[in-house]
Amino acid sequence: MRKEGVIMPWGFLCACCLFVIFPCPAGHAAEVFMFAGSEIDGRGQGFSILGVDVTQSINKTVAVAGRVMPNYLTYKYCSGDIQIKATSPGIFAVAGVKLFWDKTMLGVYGGVESRNTDLSPDDRTSSVRAHALAGIIQGEFSAWLTNRTNFIVFGSYGGTANFLYEKAGIKQQVTNLDYKSPYTFYVGVEQSMGRNKDFRGENYGALVELFYVPQKISITLRGGYKHDSTFGDGAYGGLQLYKGF
Repeated sequence: MRKEGVIMPWGFLCACCLFVIFPCPAGHAAEVFMFAGSEIDGRGQGFSILGVDVTQSINKTVAVAGRVMPNYLTYKYCSGDIQIKATSPGIFAVAGVKLFWDKTMLGVYGGVESRNTDLSPDDRTSSVRAHALAGIIQGEFSAWLTNRTNFIVFGSYGGTANFLYEKAGIKQQVTNLDYKSPYTFYVGVEQSMGRNKDFRGENYGALVELFYVPQKISITLRGGYKHDSTFGDGAYGGLQLYKGF
């Protein structure tokens, strides 16, 4: 059984391996970015992630990519009259293809997911308890509808808990319209949904992003309304960080 303390070192090792898997041909340096984020609601349910993405262009249209994403999930569900709390450290490792058309990108990835779920109190009838290793598929789509309006969709299905997740958002550039400042602000809205047989949750909210252009650093604050199958209505908030190289 995988222990929580092993997740981060193993993720770091996998991240280093990406640079071996995707070597850089002469004149075609790989694009690398790191990202981290955390989201939590008023009942202590949340999801945190740390990741690295390595993308190697083959030509102007096609690139290969790999990602490693250690993460931590916690949620609650009801089994009969008993409320169960699940805490679940895990890691995703995926690879795939990115396709580019002007300012539009489509990515499709597949790989493996390792997760170790602890249930309190224990629910021996649950299919997600203890350690699980299974396949995972992910996809993303990003398009600049105008020079200052960006639309993004992300989807994922993980076999360890048969969990389906999707997220969509649109953001609008509102400052630095002449591109002379190192700082750019965006505002936007987002929607997400996650579900399996034990749990279903939906979020609807707003976001504010600050992008520091010279260092390719982005900080995003998110928050809004949440509804889930355990507690009903509530609120959520989150922070997302991005660093390009």
